[in-house]
Amino acid sequence: MMNFIKAVISSILTIAILAWFFPNINYSSSITLVIAGIVLTLLEKLLRPVLKILFLPINIVTLGFFSLVINVFILYLATYLVPGFAISNVVVFGIHLNQFFSLLLASSLIGFLQGAFALVL
Repeated sequence: MMNFIKAVISSILTIAILAWFFPNINYSSSITLVIAGIVLTLLEKLLRPVLKILFLPINIVTLGFFSLVINVFILYLATYLVPGFAISNVVVFGIHLNQFFSLLLASSLIGFLQGAFALVL
């Protein structure tokens, strides 16, 4: 139970920090932030292992790169399930990224920050 609470706190802090630095990541209120952290943690703990097993052959063929698609899907599902939590399209160095690549960028940043928080917590 304590590991789940640490993961939720890590998700909440990660979303809050990324929303502060990047204008394309938005949440409407602090309650939305907490709900988004809980939903994202639940999806990561419950849905990710199932998807990794289901798509194991594809993941082996692509040498692990399909796990990025799984991460993007989990983040998209979190933005879909939590009203008020959104990740919009982003412009990087003058290049307009569509929704998939914006979610891919946000997913990689979330993974990096959650790894850093896992070392601290």
